[in-house]
Amino acid sequence: MDVKEQEKERDYNVSGQARQRDYSMLGLDGQKWEGTVLLTGEADIFYFTGFYTTARRPKQIGMTAVILASGVKKFVYPRKWQGQIEEQELSGLGEPVPYENTKEAYLETLTELLRREDMSLLWIVYDQTDLPTYLALRPLARMIKDIGPKMAELRLIKSQDEIRRIKQAAAIASDAMEYAKTFLRAGITELEAAAEIEYHMRRNGSDGVPFTMKLISGQRSAVVTRVPENKRIKRGDLVLLDFGAKYLGYSSDWTRTFCISECTKEQRSLYELVRYMESECIKMVRPDLPMQELIKKAADIAAGHPYGKYFNPHLGHSVGITSHEWPTIDENVSGRLQENMVITIEPGVYVPGLGGVRIEDEVLVTERGYEILTGLKEETFVLS
Repeated sequence: MDVKEQEKERDYNVSGQARQRDYSMLGLDGQKWEGTVLLTGEADIFYFTGFYTTARRPKQIGMTAVILASGVKKFVYPRKWQGQIEEQELSGLGEPVPYENTKEAYLETLTELLRREDMSLLWIVYDQTDLPTYLALRPLARMIKDIGPKMAELRLIKSQDEIRRIKQAAAIASDAMEYAKTFLRAGITELEAAAEIEYHMRRNGSDGVPFTMKLISGQRSAVVTRVPENKRIKRGDLVLLDFGAKYLGYSSDWTRTFCISECTKEQRSLYELVRYMESECIKMVRPDLPMQELIKKAADIAAGHPYGKYFNPHLGHSVGITSHEWPTIDENVSGRLQENMVITIEPGVYVPGLGGVRIEDEVLVTERGYEILTGLKEETFVLS
């Protein structure tokens, strides 16, 4: 086992021992009914138990669930995963309850366990509970409510263990962007470049990618819903790279935009606008700052620039287990920054016919201000 794998195993073991999250964290005691919580989303299950797998196809690990009640935490999982669960030795797992691998057995096990708990009120995450599960649970509960917003709020403030893993995911992605600077040239295809970056992150400890990488060039960069294609990058193209790494269940997400070989004054003006917007917004980050002030600052800067009308007022979001978590920092955002939030600041200006520029960094909100988790040793726009 090499040094990186030894460090990763150590980090994994430490995080597994540290995870002791339970029902009391949800703060539901003030409700009319205390009730019972059922979590079925993979990110929420990971948050409460530490159970982690790199299986990425939807429901590849089978149907899993966590039941939380006063003094009770049970983890329901398909028996085929028992060996991997035992290997992880997770002290925060709760009581493991295996079932025999079929959807019918899963629902039968869930209903049997829930009948033993307070079902005057059942809390579920609405958009993570499928219809067959909901229909099986409905006769058991006097009332069902959505705990999704509470789960998002709970995951917003990161523990030191979570911050450590997010920082490592950010470091892997930052190194990959440095590597991209060495080979992004005219003639390579978007797909070839994306594959090279993902391979580099894997070799450096990433468990995979939290979302499909964006590596889009030329005028295509003005439409950021696109993904890499078999298009050759040309001299003078803008190339927008938006990607992240995964490290022990936690994500990173950042963006840089380069110009290949040479740039026009219009491209340079666009880049400098976005760079200035990002730096000025990051300087504002501190605990108790209303997030709406970040949007206002970016909009004010954009308003004074010829390309400002193309500013997309999506300025960032939280990062954690997934690469895009609540809240989204946009025109409708409310609330204030809090210490130990990890957010992105990512202004983007997308000009039809010219291309798009987005610059994005991950930022940790610290006691007195901020710490930038991503970045390049030397910020460069033109790759010669």
